Amino acid sequence: MRLIRLLLVFVSSLLFASTTASAGISTKKHDILKLIGTTEASNGKFAWVEINGEDYGWTREGRNVGKYKIVKVEMGKVIVDSY
Repeated sequence: MRLIRLLLVFVSSLLFASTTASAGISTKKHDILKLIGTTEASNGKFAWVEINGEDYGWTREGRNVGKYKIVKVEMGKVIVDSY
């Protein structure tokens, strides 16, 4: 009887450990990026980006906005890379 109880405690602790390990709760802060507009001019492509409520205005493709770099600007979308 004691062996069965010990075995049940061991198995339940394994199930509990595997459940909590696979929960995967992320505490990493995510930035909120908002694209306001894009444009193409004779001197380059520009994007107007807002990150976490901070407005960066018109920024040229290849330049940095906050901790992001504007990689590519297309009509209506922008691709950024974090560094």
